[in-house]
Amino acid sequence: MRSAGAAKAAPRGPLRGGARSAATRRTAARPASPRRTGAASALALGSGSHPRLISPGPPPEWRFDGLTVVIGAERAELRYAREPVGSAPPEPAAIIEAVARARRRLAARSRGPDELLPALAHAYAVVLARRGGRPGDRVPLVELRDELADGTRAQFAWDIARLRRERRLVIGGLRVDVGIATGHATARRSQIVWIEDDGGGGSYFASFRLIAQEIR
Repeated sequence: MRSAGAAKAAPRGPLRGGARSAATRRTAARPASPRRTGAASALALGSGSHPRLISPGPPPEWRFDGLTVVIGAERAELRYAREPVGSAPPEPAAIIEAVARARRRLAARSRGPDELLPALAHAYAVVLARRGGRPGDRVPLVELRDELADGTRAQFAWDIARLRRERRLVIGGLRVDVGIATGHATARRSQIVWIEDDGGGGSYFASFRLIAQEIR
């Protein structure tokens, strides 16, 4: 048992706990939520898919079943091509269902190559005419997307990625060519489109054109 003198707290000097910064005290007072830290392992057990950590955060970001899941203290946000596609409480079962629902919605609304390619060719002609360009000139990819005007930004990125995945990039002897964004263009997020690959990586693209297919 401590004596009365021992029970009395020692004065806190510059090198003792009381001198920790306010930020340090706040961090110590807010331990990581068990719902958030255990969500990734529970996702793997509950779905058969294995989440992959993209960024430790906070908040942590995980790649799960083709989408990015940002697990916050109160909500988990779902993203595709860096665009929001859904949300859920930060519970494994809720996240699994929300991811499945978002993927079903993207797949159901997707335009197949036979429908999308003619629409892209028409939109390209419209944007070219408006800008006074000639066939083969590059046009801003976001203007082409806006001309389609029948889906979300995430849906457009999903459909373009589908064309690349299915290797359907030719229409009427012309090949789809999307130009990657470089340099300062990558800082203008409203003028570029992130297109993902199957592994969750990807690149920002800035332009679109149809050019004569090379004959080999």
